[in-house]
Amino acid sequence: MRRNLSISFIALMAWATHPVSAHHSYSDYDRSERYELRGTLTEVHWANPHIVFTVNDGERDIRIEWVTITGAEKTAATRDQFVPGEEVVVIGSRNRDPDVHIMTVIKEVRLPGKNWHWLSPGGTPSRP
Repeated sequence: MRRNLSISFIALMAWATHPVSAHHSYSDYDRSERYELRGTLTEVHWANPHIVFTVNDGERDIRIEWVTITGAEKTAATRDQFVPGEEVVVIGSRNRDPDVHIMTVIKEVRLPGKNWHWLSPGGTPSRP
């Protein structure tokens, strides 16, 4: 029993002192970029840790990593607003690697067909 406790303690200490990578690492993104993506919403995954959309811009599918469900609810955004097949405009930061089709640090989301506009808290709106 004592041996099992010692092994468990050593394992716990090794895990606790192991460097932990942060969930949010934006080093692959220019956080100040305001890239505007227009396309068709093809998929919506309304789940934590982030709501994820797939948008097709006519050439490729781009993954949009947006806010948490709680973050969306605080700004009155709901799952029912996002229907695949609709036009969407997303303003945010692209991955620095052009072969990685992911956007994050989302500043704005617009659904032109519904005249709906989401602005990141503290964000500055663009001109529609």
